[in-house]
Amino acid sequence: MARLAPQGMHEVDDEIRHLCEEAERQSGTSASSRTYARNPSVVKALAAFRAALAREGTIDPVLRELVRLKIAALNGCRY
Repeated sequence: MARLAPQGMHEVDDEIRHLCEEAERQSGTSASSRTYARNPSVVKALAAFRAALAREGTIDPVLRELVRLKIAALNGCRY
């Protein structure tokens, strides 16, 4: 099955780079954002969605981080 590799941070335009850097700050990686960067409108929509969740989410931030860690462990991801 074909897979898309993430673009390098130097390959994305400035606006998308900012969104990728923010994703990296929040989650520890920007690989998915840099993969989606092949379609900038998708990256922008996902960034808006994440921002809305962060702003309006009702889950305690500590619990949210524990969930992220568990999901990463279950998927064998370094986090």
